[in-house]
Amino acid sequence: MFRRRVGDEHAGPLAEFNALRAEILQLSDQQHRTTTVLITTTGAVFGFALSGSGRMPFLLIIPWIAYILCAQWIHVDDLANRAAHYIRVELDSKVPGGLGWESWLEERRGDLKLGRALVRTWTQPAVLVYPAMSSLALAATAVWFYSTRQPRTSPMALLGTTAWFFDLAITALSLALMLRPNKRTARGDFSY
Repeated sequence: MFRRRVGDEHAGPLAEFNALRAEILQLSDQQHRTTTVLITTTGAVFGFALSGSGRMPFLLIIPWIAYILCAQWIHVDDLANRAAHYIRVELDSKVPGGLGWESWLEERRGDLKLGRALVRTWTQPAVLVYPAMSSLALAATAVWFYSTRQPRTSPMALLGTTAWFFDLAITALSLALMLRPNKRTARGDFSY
């Protein structure tokens, strides 16, 4: 009585593919917005810090902002990679002839050995911008602290040095976070 048309059994996987591709595009846009917020915030904080002689320690907030935005960027990147992996592994086989999009992209990316993935990491501006903004703030703050010629044992110098080294650790953590997804992508491991 109810006969299915030939293409109906593939409508579900195709609709799921379209929804996932739209989600990947939305996640990519969110990554761009996150990077824009970092660059804008860094510029605003630098502008404020440079407008007065005693405001340079405000730059120490930039590594924290960069770390929070970096963690957001990584989370969004993981979600997009998981969606692409699901399309490639689960949906591709449910449509006769395959969907091909994610497989085609994978072939064009070349060999995903760890070394090549890490080399690509260092050439991508989005990956470098988070630790770079933190490093810029740390460098400017270090120059300011040492140019003020305060005694090293003064409370201001001790507090500033402690905060600076803490921010250096946060910057290193941001860099480690940016390298982590590339290692996982190279292995094809999306589990935690």
